[in-house]
Amino acid sequence: MGNFKSMSTSTKLINGRKITTKRIVKNGEERLEVEKDGQLKSLTIKCKEQQLCLHKE
Repeated sequence: MGNFKSMSTSTKLINGRKITTKRIVKNGEERLEVEKDGQLKSLTIKCKEQQLCLHKE
């Protein structure tokens, strides 16, 4: 099996907030990222949600 990468992006405006969802499949591994107003809010790799450490400055 060769190397491949597939990426799809969708953006929605809900109540004035911009929500972007990115689905990335690279060499059979799926990654789902959800951003709200430019900040990463959710990251799922291989169907398991990852805990994010977000720092406010």
